[in-house]
Amino acid sequence: MTREAADGAAVRARLAQARSRTAAALVLGGPDLGTPPAERPAVGEVFDPDGPAELRALTSTGTFTGGLRRCPGSPTVALLDADGAFVASGSPHGGRDISWERGRFRNNLTVADPGGPLALLDRYPGQRR
Repeated sequence: MTREAADGAAVRARLAQARSRTAAALVLGGPDLGTPPAERPAVGEVFDPDGPAELRALTSTGTFTGGLRRCPGSPTVALLDADGAFVASGSPHGGRDISWERGRFRNNLTVADPGGPLALLDRYPGQRR
């Protein structure tokens, strides 16, 4: 039996809760194939005070699709709290969608600015690995 996609309002509520605890963000390499975020390599990091807020806005502004793309995704945006613990994670899918907590919500977000997250990371060249 296929689970239904979570309502967009439920995903937004979860993201708001996660954003209130977020102090930093990592970009984790590899596709989103079920490997736990803590076991994936970091390929980018944003630790300055403004970067995480901008990255969160770029990856949480848009319209929910009501479903999932079937591709395995690409690097994952992981939001961290002040202690470095994972708060939430989402992976780009299809070049324009972000799937936040894919297995839980099953509802991709078509982001308003698909090129924005990578453009933001390009401003942190010393922090990209």
